[in-house]
Formats: sequence, structure tokens, C-alpha cells
Amino acid sequence: MPQSDRMLLIELASSVSELASAVRELRESQSAIGERLTAMEERLERHHEAAQRRARTGYAQIEDLLGLYRDIDPARSLPRTRGWAAGPELLRFLYETIVEQRCSLVLECGSGTTTVVMAHALRSLGSGRVAALEHDPGFAARTRRDLEEHGLTEWAEVVDAELTDVTIDGEAWRWYDPAAIPPGEIDLLVVDGPPGATGPEARYPALPLLAERLSERAPVVLDDADRADERAIERRWIERFPQFAAERLKHERGTVVLRRTEEL
Repeated sequence: MPQSDRMLLIELASSVSELASAVRELRESQSAIGERLTAMEERLERHHEAAQRRARTGYAQIEDLLGLYRDIDPARSLPRTRGWAAGPELLRFLYETIVEQRCSLVLECGSGTTTVVMAHALRSLGSGRVAALEHDPGFAARTRRDLEEHGLTEWAEVVDAELTDVTIDGEAWRWYDPAAIPPGEIDLLVVDGPPGATGPEARYPALPLLAERLSERAPVVLDDADRADERAIERRWIERFPQFAAERLKHERGTVVLRRTEEL
């Protein structure tokens, strides 16, 4: 074969190799582009679903807030329901629970807007009271001011309860001083404190320390139930107290309600 033909074949082989390499790169590039497009579509779909959930939640909160105002018909605006305060969906649930079950003594771990709304519920019944345990003097003063401004001091009290060491099954916890808890059978237990900064699973002691004081129909309401600590608390409560069944409400920050299925 002439030298010129051999050179031409070499050039052709090199060109074919380059073309094959270019095709592979193009396919790889197309595959990478396809993967990126798929990932973008998945992210957009997740964002769309999240936006829809937020819209549904926002609509439900507006509906619950309007319903709450209609039920209470307060002479002045209720305290704010954002930030650390409970959302409208939980507030309305607590109001309706107290009215429907005609609660007498409501014990609340923590204080705030919930205290005011539950006091309104008891005033509508014409009897009963809320006792809200509070370790923070600033929060206690704010809640007392709100109760006074709404004319609800007859129906609720904020109990100064310092955090102290309590022992449950040989384990030490920081929780409200049990000596500060007023006597009486509890018809509704609302667990919205102590704050998580107090320690891991800070709200766990509530049920072990108060289970024997709950009336037969008393629900236990755990706020912020979507947080990891509260999920762990729910599991420990159910394991220790199998006579209670848990219901998870689709509230913005999660709410778990425990109800007795059999007597202690």
C-alpha cells in the first residue's frame, strides 16, 4: 500500500476515533443534562407541594381564628398567635374541648395566649378555672396582664413555679416544682412547657407526675409535637402508659392528644 494511502487511513481512523469520543461526550452530556433537569423538576414539585401545604395551613389558620373570634366574641383583640404563642388551630381546639367536655380544672404547663383562650372557654361555661404553671417571671407578668385586660382573672391564674429537680424512675429532670401545683382533679392537661432549652425531652415529666390526678375523660395535649424531642416524649408516654391512645392533629407545629382507652 502506498505511503499516501496509509497516511489517509491513519487520518481516517483518528477522525473516527475523535468522532466516537465526541459522540460519547455528547451522550454523557445529554445524560447529565437529563439528570439535572429531572432533579430540577423534582425540586420544583417539592416546592410546589410545600407551597400548597402552606396555603392550606394558612387558610385553615384564618378559618380557625375567625371561628375562635366568633365563638368568644371578645371585647378586645386576643393576644398574638405567632412566634412562641400557640397557633389558631390549637387555640380553637382547646376552646372547643373545654366547652364540649365542660372541664372544671385545666392545668397548663407554660402560660400565654392559650391561658387567655381557655379562660374565655371557662367563662362561657360559667365555672372552672385554668392554672398555668410558669417559671419565667416575664412570661408570667405578661400573661397576668393579658388576663386582667380581658377581665379573666376570675377564670385563670398564673402559678409561679420554679424549675426544680424531680426524680422519675431514678432519673433526674428539671421541671416545675410539684409543690406549686394546685390540688384537684385535672380535666385537661396542656403541656406547652418547660421550653426545649431546659434540657432534652424537657416536657416528659408532665404525664408521669400527673397521670394519677387526671379525671377519667381528661385529654393530655402536647404542643410542638413535630419536634424530635416531643416525638420521643410521645413514644415514651405511650410505652409507659398503654392505657392512653395518641392522636396526631395536623396543626402547623404538630399537636398530639392522648386519651384514656381504659382505666388506670
